[in-house]
Amino acid sequence: MKSVVNEHILSDEQKTLLKKMTGEISKANVKAVSFKMKDILVVSPFSSVRDMFMLMENDFRKVSKSGKSFTQLRVDAQDSAVKKYGKTAVTIDIIYSILSKTGKIKKEDTEILMKRECELIERFSFVRECGNTLFREAKKNGKKTIIIAETVYPKQTIDSILEKCGYGSYDSLITNPENFEKIQEVSGVEPSELLHIGGNVEKDVEEPILKGSKAILISPVIPLMVKSGRLRGFIESEILLDADSPKYLALRCAFGLYAMYGFDIPQNKLPKSDFCKNPYMLGFIVYGTLSLIEDDYKYNDSLTCELGSPDGNNQKILKGRDDFIKMFSECFGGFYDDMKHTGLELPFEFLAYHSAPADRMLLRSCISDGTYKNWSESVTEPETAPVYARTVKKNAVSKLADKLFPPGTKVRTIADGILAKSHR
Repeated sequence: MKSVVNEHILSDEQKTLLKKMTGEISKANVKAVSFKMKDILVVSPFSSVRDMFMLMENDFRKVSKSGKSFTQLRVDAQDSAVKKYGKTAVTIDIIYSILSKTGKIKKEDTEILMKRECELIERFSFVRECGNTLFREAKKNGKKTIIIAETVYPKQTIDSILEKCGYGSYDSLITNPENFEKIQEVSGVEPSELLHIGGNVEKDVEEPILKGSKAILISPVIPLMVKSGRLRGFIESEILLDADSPKYLALRCAFGLYAMYGFDIPQNKLPKSDFCKNPYMLGFIVYGTLSLIEDDYKYNDSLTCELGSPDGNNQKILKGRDDFIKMFSECFGGFYDDMKHTGLELPFEFLAYHSAPADRMLLRSCISDGTYKNWSESVTEPETAPVYARTVKKNAVSKLADKLFPPGTKVRTIADGILAKSHR
């Protein structure tokens, strides 16, 4: 799947940041560069790893009649393995040995599922162009390159992912190091000659610097996407505690793609905009997701009717939409028919009823003067909910609310508001 990082115009801020990072790598006093694989060199089109497990539910039903959710069994099995063996010691074999018992799966069927997961993690691993640019800069300048893979997957799978993403020429590979000293040891250079690149402030910046090395922080794409505006918080508020349910899988995958391609190179939130003042990005997430359900979507009023079809003067918006459609098909072809399409209209409805001034201007040519005036006067500040890096499990109160107050009722809306505050 072709990257579109260069398809939309990068801001001056992004260009400056990229130039500064490559400049740090090319310095003569840097002899080796270590890269985190996950989120830095390699990204996936998922909002969380649970989404990939949901794509295995049909595979699981073929080998188990337990009636349980494979996704939850898989997550629970890894949590149990970490508690028993420690995070750095857990492998996929250990996880599936636990899962075979909790899911009541035969040994041969467990191996089939484990092989299927390795195939999927390879299929859904894509190059992060920002990381790839830095990796190429290190190789061009003759620096020793070390890749750190913090993962449960076997070396064969890791090698396949790195080869697929263009990182086959690394010098050293470290899997699940217990501390930064291990990275320094493998680098074979003095601590001051090692530059480390990762996405966690504590582990990838503070610890290397305290150990005498240099560091560059590159934020993972999902947090960058979340912080870019109010859209993701609005979505979370609308779907609240059902956000991780199977019915919203297609919507979450859409946001996974949006993060992976729109926020590859870090950028700060821009004022009065939720789409980085970029028509391409607006077209990608708003009109791309709407196109997936266009035949079934009902426009509510004159505003949504006029907004529904960007005209030919909005080539960047249309380019973003068309790229999303193509990428979503290439990425999730074979799975989309099994996904629920719930919520795919929400980005469009956010644009229609809660859009920021700079984003409305991107669509000025699409709508009449009168409708634009009414649009500007009618937009409201959306309710937003916090977005979590990890899934929020429903507590007893949440489950009781599901039974007593069906979603959509006024009483449930009040209850959801209380529940949202309890999780802040």
